[in-house]
Amino acid sequence: KVKDVAGMMDAAKMVAFDVFVHLPLIYFPSYYTCKEIVTGTSWNPLVWVKDGCTKYWNNKEEDCLAMIKLWGPSDCIQFSMPIHISMPFRHMVSFFWTAYVSFTRGGVEDDEQEGASQVKRRLSVSGDSA
Repeated sequence: KVKDVAGMMDAAKMVAFDVFVHLPLIYFPSYYTCKEIVTGTSWNPLVWVKDGCTKYWNNKEEDCLAMIKLWGPSDCIQFSMPIHISMPFRHMVSFFWTAYVSFTRGGVEDDEQEGASQVKRRLSVSGDSA
């Protein structure tokens, strides 16, 4: 593929789309919104999206820098591989990326007391007693 100029241009376009559109504008907002669904204190989906996007905005520099460091070179390699090799390669890199994101952003930031009061608040909204 290296000698195929049109193929390399297509690969560059795919890398650019993945790094500058897909991951920062779709992946991270979705990740933080899903995290809010699981760990948030509200039952309102609009609050999940607002809080998730706010957390993403606060972490965007660090998250996007880590994303570019991993997915930029990885995409360059993957998009120039034959398809039967590129998919297992993508899945392997994705496994380590998911582990990294889980370790750096997966925890609940609240301390124990505040976390317990959030659970009580969430249970009282649902009608259960704590």
